[in-house]
Amino acid sequence: MTTSTLSPARAAGSPRAHTAPAAYAVTPPTTRTARPTPATAPAAPAPEWVRTRTTPLPGSRESTDRVPLLALVAPLLLFTHGIVDWVDGLDSLDGLRGLGGLGGVAAARDQGALSVAAGVLLVLSVAGFAWLTVSLGARLRHLPLAVPTALLAAFGAGATATVWLGHVTGLLGDAVPAALSSGGGVLTAVVLAVVLVALAVEGHLPVGSLALAAVSVAVMLLPWGLGPLASLVLLIALAPLTRPAETS
Repeated sequence: MTTSTLSPARAAGSPRAHTAPAAYAVTPPTTRTARPTPATAPAAPAPEWVRTRTTPLPGSRESTDRVPLLALVAPLLLFTHGIVDWVDGLDSLDGLRGLGGLGGVAAARDQGALSVAAGVLLVLSVAGFAWLTVSLGARLRHLPLAVPTALLAAFGAGATATVWLGHVTGLLGDAVPAALSSGGGVLTAVVLAVVLVALAVEGHLPVGSLALAAVSVAVMLLPWGLGPLASLVLLIALAPLTRPAETS
């Protein structure tokens, strides 16, 4: 009787009964080993592509600016066209018959090699001035003239090339109105003049260069065949554009 009543008490007071709950006790925070968190972990090195994105792209404005080259080549092409056209016109003088032919070109029918060369040089010069107009229009910052001047300049160059091809292939006869035969070049010249005035207003072109360009146009309009001289004056007027533009 006594033994049966004291057995649970001894079991409760035995050492195993006191140590069992201690095995499940919560370990104090001071005894834990702190694991490195992502905030305290050493930062991984940045990927390589992050460092290379700050380098300038190859298509930047400095590497694609064609204004210095076009400002030099376009007037020289116009000067060469004037010289070739002047030599080609010498066959109208007495004693110099046939000079403009120089063997002839089959595709040009009755036109000679110098006539064809003069036409090619004219088309190339007008195309160069059109490209120069587009490039200069991209430099404008305050006047919204880049898009309309680019479209008009491209139209003028295309019209000049179309009329010349019509003459060479015989699709257009000799009785072509002057407004159609020279209208493309005149349109390109007017658009280029508008862009030059806009550049002078914004301070990207000296006023003296604008005045020289006006003088070259006046010389070209004289009825004395002074196209080469006008081209040289225009080359001097565009000389400031042959230097690379300062980046802002």
